[in-house]
Amino acid sequence: MRIGLLIPHIYTSSVYKNRIFAPLHIGIQLADSLVENGHEVYLYSSQDIKTKATIVPGNKTASDKPLEYYQFRNIEEHEQDTIALAARKALFENELTMNAYEDYKQGKLDIIHSFEGFDAHYLNQLTNFPTVYTLHDPLPHKENTLEYVRYSMFKRHNYISISNSQRASIVPLNFTATIYHGLDMSEYEFGNEPEDYIVYFGRVIQDKGVDVAIKLAYETNTKLKIATSPDRGNRDQKYYDEKIAPFIDNDTVEMVGYLKGKEKSDFIKKAKAFVFPLQWDEPFGLTIIESMACGTPVIAFDKGSVPELVENGKTGFVVPAHEGVEGLKEALSNIDEIDRENCRKHVEEKFTLEKMVENYEALYRKILDNSPLDDSYKLDYAK
Repeated sequence: MRIGLLIPHIYTSSVYKNRIFAPLHIGIQLADSLVENGHEVYLYSSQDIKTKATIVPGNKTASDKPLEYYQFRNIEEHEQDTIALAARKALFENELTMNAYEDYKQGKLDIIHSFEGFDAHYLNQLTNFPTVYTLHDPLPHKENTLEYVRYSMFKRHNYISISNSQRASIVPLNFTATIYHGLDMSEYEFGNEPEDYIVYFGRVIQDKGVDVAIKLAYETNTKLKIATSPDRGNRDQKYYDEKIAPFIDNDTVEMVGYLKGKEKSDFIKKAKAFVFPLQWDEPFGLTIIESMACGTPVIAFDKGSVPELVENGKTGFVVPAHEGVEGLKEALSNIDEIDRENCRKHVEEKFTLEKMVENYEALYRKILDNSPLDDSYKLDYAK
């Protein structure tokens, strides 16, 4: 197959190399694996990306330069910056999306997969070129939202959910599959000799409940290590200043910076648990399966996709959110009951890169063969 993979986001530029942006890492691995499987893959994104696919690059001026937006020159400077960033992002994404549909028009592609961004919907509506959309964010639950208006316009397009829980919405979308994210297991080392600390890694925002993890650490006298990028785009500054920073004493709570590769794997595998006190309905917690891949059990509130990803009592503990810190404390006190080998095995069975790619390929063929697609069509592990 000739596949056009759209990841048209300015955060794919090396200018934003410290920005935590999970769709990029997953998308690159999907592109590379599809190439290895013999497909012709065109990746519409930043030219800075290293991939086995053929890059169709976006406008580097739009992605990399702090352009001014002259039309808004008379408003407050911080507002100018915010508006200009949104405009640069739109320029970058619009052009790349247009290029993908132009290439399909010229006969270079069989299918377009929008892995990030919304712009493809408009061209898909005009052309009816075969397109599928992987969703990464929660869907609308209120009518007075931009998301509700957007998805209502295009509810019959071909959507891929990354968890079954993500499908909850007041807009009835045309879901063609649930395809879980997958990991390259060679990037995650198994650890069966945990040290006496718990971890959190990812963005430091209220949705992730990092302040709750800190409260757990202090109330149980357990060391908490937090790994995150120093990039201010990865944290809510007011939340960080008021609820996180005052408690970083490098004794009970330690900030260790942004980790990648083996450093990240070592950080996870040596922890006795990954704590994830979510305050929102997470569509897919990539950090959850990363932790289990290293043998580290998960303690998380029962929000969003958590009950789908964690086997309660076997690969961690799914704590009812209404139990709060007390529920987390009980789970932590029983964490030694979890067999860490079960955590690794769970990921190997359900959340590997190979399984993810295999299921995307199956869906592409379904679309191209004009096979019936409806809400009942789910791939093997999502039944």
